[in-house]
Amino acid sequence: MSDPDIESTSEFNLNEKGSLTSWEDLERFLHSQAGTERKPAQIQILGEVFRAAIKLAQESPGTLNLKIAATTLKELRYSFKAFGPYRKHAKITIFGSARVPEGTPVYKLAKDFAAEAVGRGYYIITGGGPGIMQAGNEGAQKKAAGFGLNIRLPFEQSPNPFVDQKNMLIHYKYFFTRKLFLVKEASAFAFFPGGFGTFDEAFEVLTLLQTGKTNIIPVVLVEPKGFGFWTAFCKFLDSVVLKKGFVSATDSSLYTIAHSASEAIDHVERFYRVYHSMRFVKALSVLRLKKKLSEKTMKKINSEFAFLAGGAKIEQRGALPEESNEPEIKDLPRLVIPFDRKDMGSLRRLIDFINES
Repeated sequence: MSDPDIESTSEFNLNEKGSLTSWEDLERFLHSQAGTERKPAQIQILGEVFRAAIKLAQESPGTLNLKIAATTLKELRYSFKAFGPYRKHAKITIFGSARVPEGTPVYKLAKDFAAEAVGRGYYIITGGGPGIMQAGNEGAQKKAAGFGLNIRLPFEQSPNPFVDQKNMLIHYKYFFTRKLFLVKEASAFAFFPGGFGTFDEAFEVLTLLQTGKTNIIPVVLVEPKGFGFWTAFCKFLDSVVLKKGFVSATDSSLYTIAHSASEAIDHVERFYRVYHSMRFVKALSVLRLKKKLSEKTMKKINSEFAFLAGGAKIEQRGALPEESNEPEIKDLPRLVIPFDRKDMGSLRRLIDFINES
């Protein structure tokens, strides 16, 4: 079932008395429901979810607010469940206009991009509707590798025919939960031409990257050569927004323009040539790498990118204790940087340097 609002749920028992009378009862109940595979930290977090729900009941915030809370939690839970089996697969989220007709150069480019991406092992995520979203799902259909995250709207948005409606389609009531998973699950973003919604998504992604609220991943602005959409957009950013001091010069490193499917996918794959992933641990940025860097490369990094660490040394080492919840990548070498997250564009330039070296 693709709709979290109408998915059937199984009944569960509370305790032998049929009620919870203390926080200790709640903890015992969570252990009984979660099973032995749950770690103590996960039980504690589940307890926080229940406590928040109980406080909602105590505070009586009103029917509408309760509906918002309930629907949001259901959409989150169902989305975690739907993406769970594909957690280890790299995914590219495609954004773009719902109003692009089939057969146009922009539609064909989005379809070709998705087909080439799934051919190289990626899954595709789209908003599930028509236009660019349909092109992305059509391109991914041959490999059955295209998710559709559909928003319920009074116009324009019904699921396109190329989404597997049983296994890879999720319906959302709220834009914010839908947008969370369009961003959260992605290893890269491909933006095709579009209107207000596409610009909203593009600026939000760039803001998350610029402010360090999400890990750095590639952003590719894709258009046919000579189309004049993203090129004009970037020209505006450089000639107006940057010139007036509203962004930094290094912010332009957070995105690139591509004019073909191969060029766009190549950019994504270059980004992951040596770099694997990153994580913030308190005041440290931890870059996980696919192979160890040479002493010569480390010396150059500490020379050219010392400003990122505020004069401290950028070190290559093993996994930090705080990363113990990711045992599958515990053996990857790390680059550990004392970093205040104020210049994510320069951090992206460091990643590019590592991949090119």
